[in-house]
Amino acid sequence: MEEKDSIYMWPSHWGRPVAHGSQGAVSSNSVYATRAGLSILRNGGNAFDAATAVALALSVVEPHHSGIGGGCFSLLYSAGEKKCYAIDGRGVAPMQATEHLFMRDGKVQSEWKDLGGQSVAVPGLLKTIETILKTHGTMDFSEVAQPAIRLAEEGFGVSFTGALTVEDDSVRRKLKLSGAMRRLYLKENGSCYQFGERQKNPELAELLKNISRQGTEYFYQGPCAGEIVEWINRRGGCFTLADLSEYKPRYREPMKTSYRDCEVVAFALPSGGSTVLEMLNILEHTDLKACGHNSAASLHAIAEAMKISFADRGAALGDPDFVAVDADRIISKEFAKERFQRIGVKAEDYAAGQELDLKEYPGNTSHFSVMDRWGNVVSQTQTIRDWFGSGIVVDGRGFVLNNAMSDFSAAEGEMTSQGLAYGSANGIQGGKTPLSSMSPCILFRDDSPFLAIGAAGGPRIISGILQGIVNAVDYSMTPERLVNLPYIHVITNRQGLEAEYGISEDTLTLLEKKNHHIVRTQAAEAMSVMLNSVMCRGTEFYAAGTGRVDGCGGALLPDGSFILEGVSQEK
Repeated sequence: MEEKDSIYMWPSHWGRPVAHGSQGAVSSNSVYATRAGLSILRNGGNAFDAATAVALALSVVEPHHSGIGGGCFSLLYSAGEKKCYAIDGRGVAPMQATEHLFMRDGKVQSEWKDLGGQSVAVPGLLKTIETILKTHGTMDFSEVAQPAIRLAEEGFGVSFTGALTVEDDSVRRKLKLSGAMRRLYLKENGSCYQFGERQKNPELAELLKNISRQGTEYFYQGPCAGEIVEWINRRGGCFTLADLSEYKPRYREPMKTSYRDCEVVAFALPSGGSTVLEMLNILEHTDLKACGHNSAASLHAIAEAMKISFADRGAALGDPDFVAVDADRIISKEFAKERFQRIGVKAEDYAAGQELDLKEYPGNTSHFSVMDRWGNVVSQTQTIRDWFGSGIVVDGRGFVLNNAMSDFSAAEGEMTSQGLAYGSANGIQGGKTPLSSMSPCILFRDDSPFLAIGAAGGPRIISGILQGIVNAVDYSMTPERLVNLPYIHVITNRQGLEAEYGISEDTLTLLEKKNHHIVRTQAAEAMSVMLNSVMCRGTEFYAAGTGRVDGCGGALLPDGSFILEGVSQEK
């Protein structure tokens, strides 16, 4: 008798082919930066050495997002010490800055916030990576800078976002104001570089070589420092040489909470880490797994947690060195329970948001995550804030300066260009760090590193990281899955709940019945939340970039080979 035909083909399903390996992994927004980090791991460097190489490579290939003219938040885990460190290299206000920095005749000058020398904070990235190398690394600056120098000299393929940003109106204004910027970032004939075209930056290569030989003092105290001050003050800034020479990154105490079976460590204030933790604490009161992924019930719970926590952030948070912030209460389980009890069956606003305009708020920045085979972890977010920062280029040096001062409150309740309004706690003072949405996190399971995660995307950083953690913990997703499924973002009902294509119309209709104002993303579009993560499962490291931009995850194998995913640009 013949065996009955099976109704299933064998095998009917299998695990997805994803980037993973046993010797460490890197996730970033550029295949070049990921390769740079993996090459350092292959040559015997640890996660801290690799992170420095990634940070510098991103400075070359993503000048629209981050660079040595900007700053960073770096969250580290030292396996040998079993301890986390948070290094604040965001940059601070120049000492002569006052609360009236962006005011004239009692009115906020928005152009100053975006394009003026007033918008520049002290660049902190170089000092921060130097600190990481000296305290935790095994290599010197000249070794880890080699991949970035090579990219700057030999060229790299322009990224998707790199080509996209030059078409933005704000970037066009910056290019119009600066001949040095045009010479650096446009072709000789004045046209823009297109996606994949080769671009070089020999000026930045030479600067990195000088820093390799003479240390970061070349940037913060040497001839470069005088040029930085001159170019900033030409455009209305109030910098002195002391702002650069006396700058030091600040160690902050990381913030922690538990979520399900994980310990979550987030960057301290003035980052968005406390807001991520508050959201997680609120969501612990909802069985998201039982609700189902991206169901109306789960998305309603997530959206309300977002709005509550963004409201608390705007009203109460600032640089803890300058204002008294009850951070312990904000991230406490008791406070989260109180806030959770405000959530009903209908969508609400939890702070005065009725005057906010419904408009598009841009996001940028760059995040990367690194894990090595010894158990060390780096989760770092770096930025020049807006696309190409302030647009102020130090002529002949190959980099653009940030406009991070725009994240301060120009006036109480004044809207930032990223759709956030803050109170007096985030007012401008000399030496103060502005609030930031950057929120690098590290999760631990059974006392071992489980997930390094962070994002770029302005305020969508916070909402993106939240969903990435939920996808990993509640829905057991690995990085390539958790990063690329449809996401949502909301700050207030009036601004609307952004929903990426792929969430069913039935679900969105149910959310509209709950009083959510849905802002739909089209099928060919992606929300500007650029998530990067590395996960450790057993003896294997899994990495993935985000398909929303040309991100790339990569892992190192025992024979020294790389496994890469994402957009790959070959010479």
